Amino acid sequence: MRIAVIGAGAMGSVFGAKLQAPGIDVVLYDINIAHIEAIRSGGLILGDGAAERVVKIAATTDIAEIRDADQALVLVDSNATKEAASLLPGVLARDGVALTLQNGIGNVEALVAVLGSERVIAGSTFNSAALVAPGRVHHTNVGPTVIGRPDGPPPDRVRALAGQLTAAGFPTKATDNAMGHVWSKFVLNCAINPVTALTGMRAGEAIRHPPTAQLLERLLDEILAVAAAKGIHLPDADLRRHVLDHAFARYNRPSMLQHVESGRRTEIEALNGALVREAKALGLAVPVNETIWAAVSGIDARHARERTTPHLDEAALEEQARREAATRPLSQPKARLS
Repeated sequence: MRIAVIGAGAMGSVFGAKLQAPGIDVVLYDINIAHIEAIRSGGLILGDGAAERVVKIAATTDIAEIRDADQALVLVDSNATKEAASLLPGVLARDGVALTLQNGIGNVEALVAVLGSERVIAGSTFNSAALVAPGRVHHTNVGPTVIGRPDGPPPDRVRALAGQLTAAGFPTKATDNAMGHVWSKFVLNCAINPVTALTGMRAGEAIRHPPTAQLLERLLDEILAVAAAKGIHLPDADLRRHVLDHAFARYNRPSMLQHVESGRRTEIEALNGALVREAKALGLAVPVNETIWAAVSGIDARHARERTTPHLDEAALEEQARREAATRPLSQPKARLS
């Protein structure tokens, strides 16, 4: 069996390293040249609890080197899912399948658009990992994983994959409600991740601070309303309580906080941005999520500008703004709501 991990960052590297076993050939693919070169030259250093070990594993930045994979585990950043999906027909064998364990919504749909629903497995995982340095990752949390077909009961192939993941150290169950589980994690991430990213607080801090605790509640009000309007069957009967309990107990650094702190683009478009788009299609107002989306996307825009223009010439820009103002159309006043 050959498994291709598409997106071998922290999570992809951890999954790939642990899935490699007798009879299972794993290859990691990522565009992070420094990370892949470190793996190729010295192996992948995998931290698991207090111990580290070196795992010899194939890794490449050239997608053309991967062919006839039986499975593709898609763990790219959600911003890159459509591009990754376009690579899969060349990566997979004729009957190969793709499994996504990514955060957010829209990833499953992007894969189905290319491969068809019969060749896509949807999933949600509560494992977490950290990229410590190029070629060095830590498995920071072992949590449950749930997988299934996007639109039906799990066939034998899904159950076999669940067993394979469990044997590798990722406790996994097959489900006939995969999208419900995807949405459950989506709800949690939409509520918690942007609050930590904007404040720099950990979830346990945010829920103990009354203003941010109220923000979490208001975000949840809107997110759960959209899920209900879409008819999503959430497997947790009291998902609100689950999210708040999770926040109360957790002091880790969610991926969105890590991305903001490192200047990387966040996955806000697949989280609160996606929630806003879903709400608009349903005719629902979600002003709190819309505000959160705007704020985090603004941070993304600043980081993108800083990568090309790290220092602003304020005087030159303000002079340009004055010239533009002379020809700028006057804005029309908005009607006041009575």
